[in-house]
Amino acid sequence: MKTLTISSVVLALANIGSTHPTPKKSTITDVDILQYALTLEHLEDKFYREGLANFTLKHFEEAGLDETFYKNLNEVSYDETTHVAFLTSALKAANATPVAECTYSFGVTSVASFIATAGILEGVGVSAYLGAAASIMNKDYLTAAGSILTVESRHSSYLRGAQKQSPFPQPFDAPLDFNEVYTLAAPFITSCPESNGKLPVKAFPMLALDPSITKVETNATITLDTKDDESNYGKHEFYAAWISVTGPTYVPAKWCGDKNKFETMVPPGFHGQSYVLITGTKDCMTDDCVVAGPAIVEVSGASGME
Repeated sequence: MKTLTISSVVLALANIGSTHPTPKKSTITDVDILQYALTLEHLEDKFYREGLANFTLKHFEEAGLDETFYKNLNEVSYDETTHVAFLTSALKAANATPVAECTYSFGVTSVASFIATAGILEGVGVSAYLGAAASIMNKDYLTAAGSILTVESRHSSYLRGAQKQSPFPQPFDAPLDFNEVYTLAAPFITSCPESNGKLPVKAFPMLALDPSITKVETNATITLDTKDDESNYGKHEFYAAWISVTGPTYVPAKWCGDKNKFETMVPPGFHGQSYVLITGTKDCMTDDCVVAGPAIVEVSGASGME
């Protein structure tokens, strides 16, 4: 099977569609969170249904994957479809109109890119549910979200193992907030029905690991590409904020204006599918401070193997 790097997939996806910031609400309700979760589940559901319609068992076998893997991937697809049905029912029970499936562009052209993208989506799904948990007020909804999160985590581990990555590279998963997840999801979305309305989230400028970097290790210097070309970036100090459950780790970031890139270092303690944003102020992750991101960076190795 042809090897694809996380950076090549994410940077390619960053060029699909466009991101449109939407107005922020002062508070996010449980119904908003359910709609947000359903939006993500629609995306995953369509991704698997479309991919499995395009690639048969023969395609998977030609890519070096066996029938067991193919059947398990169909089970993953079933899980995502069931999540959509469950969240749809929950919203109807709350007297809300569930958001409908959108139109997507996934940039998948081979079994290899299908598996690589699936791994990314599942990892983001885990971080999305983890990040939303603290905002859920209804305990029944929280339990349901936790139940989905654990299954998404199993999906993620299985797909990571299929790509010869550590299935569980860190002792803690990283939570992502609503805007961070939306920034990562928006490039997949081509358009949505007008009846869906707008989620109380916004998208930050895109950020991605430079595709020329094929392996990322702790303490390595990496380059992050941004599509947001701002001439005044060079007039300020910047920081790379690496997201973790205990709070972000900030390291200096250098704006390379002539290359439309940032350079920074990978701090210790991050492995697997990691997330980094560029901020204009140290120790600040509010909307006013975030410059771009998050970028997805696959850091090789595992915490217990250093």
